[in-house]
Amino acid sequence: MVFDGDFHLHTKVSDGHSSVAELVACARARGLKQIAITDHSFSSLICHQTLEKFEAQRAEIDAESGLRVYQGIEANIVDEAGSLDVPDEIVRRAEVLTVGFHRFVALMFKPCSRKFLLVNGFMSERARRKLYDYNTEIFLRTLERYPADIVAHIGHRCPVDFVRIAEECAKRDVFVEFNEKHILSTAGFAENFDDILATGVKFIVGSDAHRTDRVGKFDNVRKFLSERNVPLDRVYGVDGNLPSFKDKSEWKNEL
Repeated sequence: MVFDGDFHLHTKVSDGHSSVAELVACARARGLKQIAITDHSFSSLICHQTLEKFEAQRAEIDAESGLRVYQGIEANIVDEAGSLDVPDEIVRRAEVLTVGFHRFVALMFKPCSRKFLLVNGFMSERARRKLYDYNTEIFLRTLERYPADIVAHIGHRCPVDFVRIAEECAKRDVFVEFNEKHILSTAGFAENFDDILATGVKFIVGSDAHRTDRVGKFDNVRKFLSERNVPLDRVYGVDGNLPSFKDKSEWKNEL
């Protein structure tokens, strides 16, 4: 099992500790063939993407060679309508659109739902469980509205119906992420994995690295894949199975 892609990396643009060049050098040294830079989105507290940073990052990526580097963004789902905190222009320009839930989002950002963000992000597990169906419907709306490529760390701090979301991802050609940081700790993912696998959904690997020492490191993902006997032809970023992502340039926000 050889990992040759890493499709979830952060730089100093958000809360990472490295530049694009440093991540690329590390990825190249570890034998990776493709990576995706997916910094945190526009509503993230303190460290987040901006239009100016996005432009500068594009130039950094274009200056690299010898390794396929995708410019992406890790977008936050922020309200009941399934809205993302990404300008439409950036959705169209992002080579990889990763979507998911994060709790550290500026509440003054519009649109924004206090219920969705605060209960999922900070309340007890019991309180979060009450939002199970509510959360699931919001994720499904996001997948309907946006040309997403990847759903990141599904179920982390935001309980959902894994199978329903996997079914929608399979229908819309969206990858479900095997996230190195969270794959062994997300409640319900392993327990529901046989049913997730049965949907036919495709998977993709992401280290969620914020430092160079974690780029391309997949100890937890390797353990999960081995123990669950996951067919590797369904997992992208492993053994030469490299992904392609949607062309979003003509996408229009219908809402």
